[in-house]
Amino acid sequence: MYRKEENSWKADILGTEPIGKLIWKMSIPSVIGILSYNLYNIVDTIYISRGIGAFAAGGLAVTFPLFIFLSALSSTMGAGAASIISRALGKNDIRKANKTAGNTIGFFWIVALLITIAGLVFLDQLLYGMGVTKELMPYAKPYTRIILMGAITSTGFSSLARAEGNSRYAMYQWVFPIIINIILDPIFIFALHQGIQGAAIATVISQSISVFMCIYYFFISGKSKLQIRMTDMIPDRKIISEIITIGLPSFIQMAGHGLTIVIINNALRHYGGSLTISTYGIVNKISAFILIPLQGIVQGIQPLIGFNYGAGKASRVSETLKKSSGIAAIYGISFSMILLVMADKFIYIFSGDTNIIQTGSNILKITCLGMAFTGINMIQTAYFQAIGKTGTSLILSLCNYIFCFIPVMLLLSLFYGLPGIWFSFPISAIIALGISWVCIRYQRSKLSC
Repeated sequence: MYRKEENSWKADILGTEPIGKLIWKMSIPSVIGILSYNLYNIVDTIYISRGIGAFAAGGLAVTFPLFIFLSALSSTMGAGAASIISRALGKNDIRKANKTAGNTIGFFWIVALLITIAGLVFLDQLLYGMGVTKELMPYAKPYTRIILMGAITSTGFSSLARAEGNSRYAMYQWVFPIIINIILDPIFIFALHQGIQGAAIATVISQSISVFMCIYYFFISGKSKLQIRMTDMIPDRKIISEIITIGLPSFIQMAGHGLTIVIINNALRHYGGSLTISTYGIVNKISAFILIPLQGIVQGIQPLIGFNYGAGKASRVSETLKKSSGIAAIYGISFSMILLVMADKFIYIFSGDTNIIQTGSNILKITCLGMAFTGINMIQTAYFQAIGKTGTSLILSLCNYIFCFIPVMLLLSLFYGLPGIWFSFPISAIIALGISWVCIRYQRSKLSC
């Protein structure tokens, strides 16, 4: 059975089709998938802001770092496993690919259960640490409690299907649940009068569908190239260590984003108050939503780079990096220009309040000026992660959210208050890109890939 799988992977599309075509082929399903996943929170915010009020939206915004943290955990496991699986398949090591996939699924469920227990025990402390105010607490607490209870459903491991080249099924794992979520949200929030708790219930139910699709694909359907057995889910210290080590940059990048939001929320609590936090929460959702295509490209090129690196095809790795960076730059510049003209239209989707629209549009115009730099930095970080250069990828991830943004934000807010916070976004993005560019130049001078 393994020999047949090995022969099929020698002619795999990842190593033969044109790079430009493959980038779109692998990335578009990823874009649709991530778009669908993030719509969980976007749809909740729209319904809650329009139907319940600004403070309810603010309560939801305060919980966003937790949502990011859970995503970061699944991304850590998924990205680490995807890198190992792609390179293993490129080297025809099917047994290691199977074992890696099984360990990824089993270990995440254990960690998610522990997070649920700890989060529920220390719920009030968690929320105050994330920047909640007295006005926002009645909305943030019930929503967070339910999300924590459903933490085990926060990922369906679409990255594993994508790692073996089945980006279409990975897309389905995102799209179908969000359709269910869009249907369930108004039912639970308005028809059943559950309010913000209804939004959380709808989200957990929808995410559970993605988990079921994961179980069906890998253990029931027989369509996966991987042959995962129950014994493969028994934790293997060496494999878990490799998954975490390689996936750690993804965790740093996403958890760093969550930490950034926590620090910003606490700064806004000092300089602005509940309404400012609510407005920034809307801006942050829009910014994250706009960055989704770049995240999709990152996920799409990782198995492409990993496979060709494992197969020793240096020219294809280099071409993938150059073309994807160009796409990221063009996209970022284009959307920065769009937001300068239409920022208020984006804010209006979430709120009809004149003050929120005016303040939010000004914030959005400033914070998204550095989008082109952020996109290229994401591509370069993904490159190092895909080829297994964990140390460099980790440094770049830390630069993007920790080493660059937080010091710049704290310094500028000290001298300029709220405007200093907003201008920290583009300034830190430029600094982070400069650091990642130096790392890329050094890597290319030392290695053939």
